[in-house]
Amino acid sequence: MSWIERIVEERLAKAAEDGELAAPHLEGKPIADLHWERPAGWWAKQFAEREMSHDRRAAALEAAAASRAGFWRCADVAAVRAAVAKANAAIDRANVNIVPDQRVDRFDVADIVERWHGLQR
Repeated sequence: MSWIERIVEERLAKAAEDGELAAPHLEGKPIADLHWERPAGWWAKQFAEREMSHDRRAAALEAAAASRAGFWRCADVAAVRAAVAKANAAIDRANVNIVPDQRVDRFDVADIVERWHGLQR
């Protein structure tokens, strides 16, 4: 133990003894993989993946918005279903390169068809 660590430990012990340091009961979710040894550079790799994923997600959201705009111009229900299927396939391809917690949601075919019917009235 270095002299700095020893001083810190002594000050913490004294503060706890004097009642200046109260450690509340900590609650929460444990860190899932805290016990795993990580390879060198894991943090930088994860950071780069998240940053690239952010850009890919933005592009996927933009493409999804363009697809959504096209749904309302379809001539019939079959065309709407085909357009939604094509958009969902594009979303699935994009989601492969996006980290799990940032993935783009697929379109709900039934919801889109119902909205399309509402606009046709």
